[in-house]
Amino acid sequence: MNRFLCFTAAFFCFWSAPALALTEILNLRHWAAPDHTRVVIDADKEVQYTVEKSEKKVLLNLTNSDILKTVPREFVLKAPGISRVVLTSLPKGAVRIELFLTDNVDANVFKLKKFQDKPDRVVVDITLREVEKEESRAREQIKVVKKDKIIVIDPGHGGEDPGAMGRRGAKEKDVVLAIGKKLRDVLNHGEGTRAFLTREGDYYVPFKKRLSIARELGADLFISVHADAAKNRSATGSSVYCLSIGGASSEAAKILAREENLADIIGGSFGDGNSNDESDPIILNMFQTSTINQSKVFGAKILSSLCLVNDVKFPHVQSAPFRVLKLPEIPAVLIETAYISNAQEERNLRNEVFQKKIARTIAQSVRDFFSLPEAASPARDKADEKTRGKDKKAAPEKLSKKKAAKIVYKVKRGDTLGKIARKYQTQVSILLKLNHMTPRDSLYVDREIWLPNQAQ
Repeated sequence: MNRFLCFTAAFFCFWSAPALALTEILNLRHWAAPDHTRVVIDADKEVQYTVEKSEKKVLLNLTNSDILKTVPREFVLKAPGISRVVLTSLPKGAVRIELFLTDNVDANVFKLKKFQDKPDRVVVDITLREVEKEESRAREQIKVVKKDKIIVIDPGHGGEDPGAMGRRGAKEKDVVLAIGKKLRDVLNHGEGTRAFLTREGDYYVPFKKRLSIARELGADLFISVHADAAKNRSATGSSVYCLSIGGASSEAAKILAREENLADIIGGSFGDGNSNDESDPIILNMFQTSTINQSKVFGAKILSSLCLVNDVKFPHVQSAPFRVLKLPEIPAVLIETAYISNAQEERNLRNEVFQKKIARTIAQSVRDFFSLPEAASPARDKADEKTRGKDKKAAPEKLSKKKAAKIVYKVKRGDTLGKIARKYQTQVSILLKLNHMTPRDSLYVDREIWLPNQAQ
């Protein structure tokens, strides 16, 4: 009998040991936007806590928890809405986390479960109510008085969601923000267009808010900028996508849309009530045909120009149900600028000259789409001096009578219009015009096509 009792006691002690293991606080991070700050607390498993809120403080009381020794006990943030965070270990496996707030803020606390490479997390979103309202009012005012075409540029991912990663450490969220800022500057330099970003820094903006920003501004065009990735690291090329209400145009487009649509989960926005971005199906049906057709026209213009900067993955605009493109009244495209998973294209994406070329190419496509005169090139910095001569050769040229003289070229195996245009320092749009072609026309071996006389 004694032997049985000892065995039973040992059995229950053994199986209850994991349940008694403390949840360990691994790290504390934060992301600051103009109108809010997000504080993220990483843990090795799900955290159990209670919340106490006051005007100046949020207090988290964690049970059955401990703090990793390497984690600082105080974080001085000085970010919008919050000044510092203090972590304290208490007796009996408890932890207290104090967040010291500024005036007129809202604090929302929620948990996120382990997902992909993200651990279990507790998230505290601190929102500056007046700043948020003021930004919204300012956008609405731009919509009321606008004279130019409004272009909203949406650099993908941000903050908690880095997007795709390159082998050499490049993060999609960083390179697309750099390209987005350059695109904004080029568009704002020319007449007839005004451009705005959905985010100006390293923070995550939920899908619903990205779309709200476009609507509040009265956008005429929405451009979401991304960088592609694949397990096959030899994959290269740029591609353009638009919204599909039904299925995807290809398996690749379907996979990409599924991955991009996870951004709200990775970024952690679904816990704050911002996940429901489904548009009214009646409104979608009213606008979808016209708007999606316009999106495809704009996307085709981008593709025909991107050939001069980079290889193109697909010859035609692809479509899939991207949540970030659900703007039934605004033409919208998603551009995968290059493959960050490819070593050479990762280097290109980090290169300022390449970023500028992509930005100028997209900007010119915007001007062509709206039939606006070509903008004078803004002043270029020293980093771009070496390629100035090449840029001049590759710049769009008007076909005068003298330049309309042509030479014949016979298509070889592996040729594309983009490769031919780069080789002979011309543009795909010029080749299409000279040969009375459309982007959908086939380019078979031994086909004879005309080249402009400057391509000799």
